[in-house]
Amino acid sequence: MSAKEELLKTLKELADEEFKDFKWMLPEAIPKNQQENADRMYTVDKIIQTFSHQSVEKVKKVLKKINRNDLLKKLSSINTETQDVFPRRQSKACSPPNTLVEAQLSLQTPTPPQTTSPRATTLPALSKSTSLLQSPLVDKAQTTNTSSKYDNITCKVKIHSGSPAVYQLKPKKENIGPLTRITLGEKDPNKSNKTILLVGETGTGKSTLINALVNYAMGVEWEDDVWFKIVEEEKRSQSESQTSEVIVYQIFGFEDKTLPYSLTIINTPEYGSTAEIEQNAIVRQCLFKLFQSVNGVHEINAVGLVMKASENQLSDRLRYIFNSVISLFGKDIEKNSVALFTHSDGLTPENVLKALEAANIKCAKDEDNEPVHFMFNNRQSIQRTRKNIGALKGAWDLTIDQIVLFTDFLKENSPQKLETTVEESKLQTRLTACIQNQKEIIRFIDLKQTEIQQTMEGLKKHEQEIKKNQEFTVEVDEVYKHKEPIGGGRRELTYVGAVCCQLCKENCHYPGCTVAGRPVDCEVMKDDCCTSCSGRCPVSNHVKVEWKYVSNTKKVKKTLNDMKEKYEKNNAGSESKFSLLETLQQKIEELQKEKDQLLEKSFEHVVQLDQIALKDDLMSTSVHLDFLIEKMKEKEDKEKERKLEEMKSRLDDRTRRNTSSKYGNIISTSDLIKSGFPAVYQLIPRKEKIETLTRMTLGEKDPNKINKTILLVGETGTGKSTLINALVNYAMGVKWEDDVWFKIVEDEKRSQTESQTSDVIVYQIFGYEDKPLPYSLTIIDTPGYGDTTGIEHDVDIMERLFNLFRSEDGVHEINAVGLVLKAGVNRLSDRLRYIFDSVVSLFGKDMEKNIVALITHSNGRTPENALKALEAAKIKFARDEMNQPVHFLFDNCQNEDRTKEAEVLKHADKTSMKGMSQFTDFLVKTAPQRLEKTIKVLNGRIRLTACINNLKERIELISLKQTEMQQIQDGLKKYEREMKNNEEFTIEVDEVYKEKEHIKGGRRKLVFYKGAVCCTVCKENCHHPGCTVVWKPGHCEVMKDGRCTSCTGKCPASDHVKENWKYVTKTRRVKKTLEDVKAKYEKNKEENKKQESFLESLQKEKETLEADKTALLDEAYHHVVKLEQIALNVVSLSTYVHLDFLIEEMEKKNDTEKDQVVLAVRQQYVAIGDQVVTLGDGDEVAVVPPVSGG
Repeated sequence: MSAKEELLKTLKELADEEFKDFKWMLPEAIPKNQQENADRMYTVDKIIQTFSHQSVEKVKKVLKKINRNDLLKKLSSINTETQDVFPRRQSKACSPPNTLVEAQLSLQTPTPPQTTSPRATTLPALSKSTSLLQSPLVDKAQTTNTSSKYDNITCKVKIHSGSPAVYQLKPKKENIGPLTRITLGEKDPNKSNKTILLVGETGTGKSTLINALVNYAMGVEWEDDVWFKIVEEEKRSQSESQTSEVIVYQIFGFEDKTLPYSLTIINTPEYGSTAEIEQNAIVRQCLFKLFQSVNGVHEINAVGLVMKASENQLSDRLRYIFNSVISLFGKDIEKNSVALFTHSDGLTPENVLKALEAANIKCAKDEDNEPVHFMFNNRQSIQRTRKNIGALKGAWDLTIDQIVLFTDFLKENSPQKLETTVEESKLQTRLTACIQNQKEIIRFIDLKQTEIQQTMEGLKKHEQEIKKNQEFTVEVDEVYKHKEPIGGGRRELTYVGAVCCQLCKENCHYPGCTVAGRPVDCEVMKDDCCTSCSGRCPVSNHVKVEWKYVSNTKKVKKTLNDMKEKYEKNNAGSESKFSLLETLQQKIEELQKEKDQLLEKSFEHVVQLDQIALKDDLMSTSVHLDFLIEKMKEKEDKEKERKLEEMKSRLDDRTRRNTSSKYGNIISTSDLIKSGFPAVYQLIPRKEKIETLTRMTLGEKDPNKINKTILLVGETGTGKSTLINALVNYAMGVKWEDDVWFKIVEDEKRSQTESQTSDVIVYQIFGYEDKPLPYSLTIIDTPGYGDTTGIEHDVDIMERLFNLFRSEDGVHEINAVGLVLKAGVNRLSDRLRYIFDSVVSLFGKDMEKNIVALITHSNGRTPENALKALEAAKIKFARDEMNQPVHFLFDNCQNEDRTKEAEVLKHADKTSMKGMSQFTDFLVKTAPQRLEKTIKVLNGRIRLTACINNLKERIELISLKQTEMQQIQDGLKKYEREMKNNEEFTIEVDEVYKEKEHIKGGRRKLVFYKGAVCCTVCKENCHHPGCTVVWKPGHCEVMKDGRCTSCTGKCPASDHVKENWKYVTKTRRVKKTLEDVKAKYEKNKEENKKQESFLESLQKEKETLEADKTALLDEAYHHVVKLEQIALNVVSLSTYVHLDFLIEEMEKKNDTEKDQVVLAVRQQYVAIGDQVVTLGDGDEVAVVPPVSGG
């Protein structure tokens, strides 16, 4: 059943009253005066005649309105591209060829000379040989029908033969800076013209749409089997993919074809979030010049927002592009703004229409209060084959039908006259500049009034001195102006600077003067005079410079004569104090009057500015309102204050709507920290704190989405927290034009000694994978340790990282380790080198290719000094093609108040966004470092540390035992006579013993168990400190193949416990008899052994202990060598103390070879007190004993 029959069947299922409602909702198809007599068949015919391919969709909309959703579902299966149901909307049009045979034959038959319509052709009967199906449409056909119709177009070059033949038009081309004018044909001043301004991103099909409009204007038909291109295709690099020119296409000489008028199409470039402020200024200036020039464009019939029909949301950049362009026009342009949907299938694009509404795009509305829109499927230049000809014909018909509707809109809609637009745009700029200057003058007056008030108070205070003609001085804050450099300068066609009046010493246009190269070209100039400065001075008194005037004060002491000279220079020299005070009071009143006048002017300017702009400059307008509201409160002018508050409320609502349409869900669950530009919100993620490890999770993890992990290392004050916030905002898709900023890092008030973060914090950012990044982010922030908290704290932090990498729900791979440092550094501090080395010592050597420098506080230029500092510090980094450390630049000022130095902050944002883009691309391209290898390194380090700790305790025990033995030997020698006579005697010794001592620890949640793993057989601490994760001794890192690698006996795991105590070695002073001593050291020997035998036993015991010590030292030495082979950097302060201990013991053994090996590992650092200092090549350390007295 055809679509037409389905529509009729559907209407027959409507009750009579429902059918009446249905017709009433179709006034454009069924006029009111015909509705009563229109039956269902007539209604279907009128619907198809009126709406063509959109007929089914139109009927479905009406069915939805009358609540017949059951019938709506039945219509959903109809193919609206059926060719025999919906005829093209054209007069006297012939049926299109249905096969390649028909298409060929139609092209081989010349158009009859008596044809009245240029679009009418005669189709021959299908008696030709069907063998034509085996061959394509040939050039012979094109040289007959096509050449006869388009012979007069000589400025064309064939770029593709076939069906259709494709030609590149070669019109006249004129380049005027970044403005290009392309003209086809000659203008007839007696013919009308319609102008379309197109706005859209790269890839939406603007160029193809322009070609389609030009072909339609030329009268090109499907059966002509030809296509013309006017847009030149250029091969650009990715960075240059967006068009940088404003191009004006003028299509003249075809007014007798399909359109009764000529066409002008203005194609605006795809500038926006990736372009500079200067680029935006260039585009706006080009449009201004185009609108102002004598032979330019003086009216606009339509502003077309070009989008793909498949879009379900407007990108930030597209919103920015559109708003940037329409901000040039007055409020009336809204009724001329339409949506042009490309890549359409002919169905109503519900999603993209909702997206337009959600984005608060201001455009014309249809009878259903939806944005006026037209749909296109521009595939006209695609080669036609037997397989695709039906689809291509459907796409052609859809596009032609919609172009007809669009060109009807152009004809029926009143154009926007641009004389008003140009003047209004200039006026907006002029008013904004005037308000800014008036604010600065008012502030200057406030300072002058304060100075005079201080002078008056000083005179009253020294009244007695004045009477006695005694000298005195009064200290006041004297006001002065000076010149202050600003960021700016000439760049291509722009000149960012300030226009200043040298006579008034005022900033007549700053900020915002970005295009004019001379004061005379600035928007604040009118009739060769300035509209901004106090004196309305001539242009000749002004300069365009890279500095501005700034009001300031300085403390000065003034005598009575100084004050008289300044305030009474026009009066007689000797005046009484009353005369001077009266003069000062009069001066204050004059200044107040001047200030009131300025406030009145500023108020009038703001009101005028509010009335003329379609899209207000929210940021600049808001800051002016805040200032004026404050001043009106001081004046107690309630009426003006109320009006200004109303204006501010409207702006705030608009800002909230624009922001909430995109971030409504996030804002509703965040805390507002600061309103304004930007509004700053504190995100409230889920927070889980385990010991000194904190996990902050935003959103829900999708196990099907990939994740990238960044580990950040840096000192306090380098901008790590700000960089983390910037990374999170970038992942969320926050743009400059959104005027919003989110913080995830919590601000904490700390004392100076506690300024560094003490936690390892893991930020997990989920749920934004459809924003700029195709992956979620995990950011690990390591604290700026190595500062004031000492070695124990550093070891604790390292343990936190160990635990994070080892835990089941922790981090199992790292994509990048980022060393955060300021761009201005020219030498890496000892502490920063230490911090970095401490962290990278956790990883294997493969991590080097994942290590990068993240350079903050950057101005966008190559940080030569910082790069040299990295090289000098011998930091191991990934290398770029120039063999420099891979680095990325950031200047994260996005949360700063943009009402001041907006251009500087915008440049900073651009630098950061570029750095973010490059860094996140690096994360995609670089293979992650799987942490299985790292875990081996960590376990090796843990085992080494545990063994050395155990070794130190055992050596200390041996040393104490040796001391005890020495005391016994000394005692025996002392009581040699008593021993010979078998007399009783006692020896006082420091007896060594072990006991259990409670330690801080215990189970924390289901993850951590801080305690000590101890061997109950050897009575030794096998792993303490550092055993924080495992619950059972068998799972501890010191266990290998079921046995302990740490204790003396290498005992089974079953002989070990994990408890909240540890073994400690202590001594106690005891008195021992000879029998006590013998019982301890000769319990397996006979009691009548000689004294020499007993002394020999003691000596042998000492030698055994020394041998044990040597064996343990050798074991530790081999641990160090092995770790150095597998680790990227073996040195960190946690191992430094162990290395120091090993060196000391090796020196005692006089083992110089091993001593040098260990020293080579350690030589980067030397400890001074509880801190470390980095040693460079050739540095030496001298140990100086304290001088007398300290």
